[in-house]
Amino acid sequence: MRRFVYILVMLVCLSACSSVSKMIEKGDYDRAFNYTVNKLVGEKKKKTEYVKALEKAYDKLNTNSLNEIYRLNANNRSENWPRVLELYKSMDNRQRKLDPLLPLTSVEGYVAYFDMKGYRNEIFEAEDKTCEYYYSNALSLIDRSEKTGDKIAAKNALAELQKIDKIRKNYRDIQLLMDKAYALGITKVSIRIFNELRDFHSDNIERSLNDMSLAALDKTWIDYGYNIQSNKTDYIVEVELIDIFFTPERERMHTYSESKEVLVSKDKVKDNDSTYVEKQVYEKVKADITEIFREKQSELRGNIRVVDARTNKILKTTPINVFHDFKGYSCTYLGDKRAITNETNKKLDNFLEPFPTDFFMSDNLAAAFKDAVIRELKQFKF
Repeated sequence: MRRFVYILVMLVCLSACSSVSKMIEKGDYDRAFNYTVNKLVGEKKKKTEYVKALEKAYDKLNTNSLNEIYRLNANNRSENWPRVLELYKSMDNRQRKLDPLLPLTSVEGYVAYFDMKGYRNEIFEAEDKTCEYYYSNALSLIDRSEKTGDKIAAKNALAELQKIDKIRKNYRDIQLLMDKAYALGITKVSIRIFNELRDFHSDNIERSLNDMSLAALDKTWIDYGYNIQSNKTDYIVEVELIDIFFTPERERMHTYSESKEVLVSKDKVKDNDSTYVEKQVYEKVKADITEIFREKQSELRGNIRVVDARTNKILKTTPINVFHDFKGYSCTYLGDKRAITNETNKKLDNFLEPFPTDFFMSDNLAAAFKDAVIRELKQFKF
């Protein structure tokens, strides 16, 4: 059994060494580097195969990175600096991973050599050049947005400035430029209420709509507000209140009776041959059922229009009709409850809801109307 385990361990080790050799042969140096580092960290007896593989992978990766940096710098193009910075940082990170293993000697005495250098100055220069490149791009994009109103250019400018912010905080005046790019890129949506209601509740409903929470609508690049000046808005949302009505209070009553014969007693009596038999005594019971139905409906009708503020063109019109239907019900009885069927028993309800006032119904209509406006605005692509 021990021999079998030993053979199995040997096979696993040979397989691992073979796999890292294949990575090197295929030129998958990055994977080979990370694989061998993980295998060697914390290992007292470091396998020569892994040490040599790590040495070769590190050398190849650094050589490839330096060659690419040389090629990019030879072109002398500013757009190459972000890639140069990325390469220098990858070389620096590679050294940081390797550093805990140094000096690296295998169990068989093989000493690996790694060309370790400091890239601090190179990284600083590449950061500086990269920031200059992004900064120049951002200025050009902001200028285009200011001249043409191109919001996409402003959004791209902000993205370039955010790249700088990740590299160097408070670089030049990027905080001011980010605010400027955001202001140029944001879409301003002005909400205006047009109240055509000729009703006692008109003002209350309009006030409720003006208190509509716009927080659920605000997105990164869309800003909603009430009655924004026309020259400072991109779209106008016209919310029109057209009509409101309340039906009269309606109440109807339905009465009916139910009866049943119920067993009241069981007696033993003699029959003709003097034998005792059981005699069941039934009594007819009755109950009068009264059902009361109450109804009252209300409706608020309106429209929502989305207008392009620059062209004054109506982009979309959607009717919004909301309802509040009240239904009250009670079911009571007089008489013997034993006469009531199971179906009627389930309907019994002593509480009869009072009719809602017009004020209460108008408040509910206003809330429902606001929700409908919010849903419509969420669906519209500004």
